[in-house]
Amino acid sequence: MLVCVRYLVVGAGGHAEEVAWSLVEHERARGESPEAVFFDDVRPPGPLSSGLGAIAGPLDAVADYADRRATLLVLGVGLPRLKQRLVARLAPLGLSWATVVHPRAIVGPNVEIGPGSYVAAGAIVTVNVRLGAFVTVNLHAQVAHDGIVDAYATLHPNARVAGNVRVGEAAELGTGAIVLPGLTVGAGTVLGAGAVALEALEDGVTYVGAPARPVHRRARRPA
Repeated sequence: MLVCVRYLVVGAGGHAEEVAWSLVEHERARGESPEAVFFDDVRPPGPLSSGLGAIAGPLDAVADYADRRATLLVLGVGLPRLKQRLVARLAPLGLSWATVVHPRAIVGPNVEIGPGSYVAAGAIVTVNVRLGAFVTVNLHAQVAHDGIVDAYATLHPNARVAGNVRVGEAAELGTGAIVLPGLTVGAGTVLGAGAVALEALEDGVTYVGAPARPVHRRARRPA
């Protein structure tokens, strides 16, 4: 018997559709029939061109669809700071967040994946890895053995994290970025597309190039 689970997807851009596609593929492989409803503050209501569902309205409309008996939230955005803002905004609803792993991702033994996280098609998470809550491991990105990726961090497509690396909270690794073994990427740090980290990266700094070099420190918000 097919079980219909309603998923409320936060965001309706291309990334959100990829996450929803991964979710649908995963649930169908388990013999379930998911329903995806999208919410976006910018895009108008209506069906999505992918056919994965329709935009029901802005994020404020999520509360109207929140049947907790068969409803989970799905994070359809990938930028760390935006993820943090949206999760905080929806926290008063008290709904749980789905963890989405595409069936064609490779996830090894002794891997922990936190709630609200997304592991995309072609991604590889090897062994003894811990992914925190709301982590994004995008298409063909890799996290090697004994890695730790803290909450809200994002690995964009084809990013490579070698063994024994820690990626700090809300850090962002650009497309094709590489972090060598045993290093630490600081909280809130950005490693640009194609950059190669040969040494530890400080908190809140943007790095580019190969080898990676600092560009600027991200301004701290006033307390």
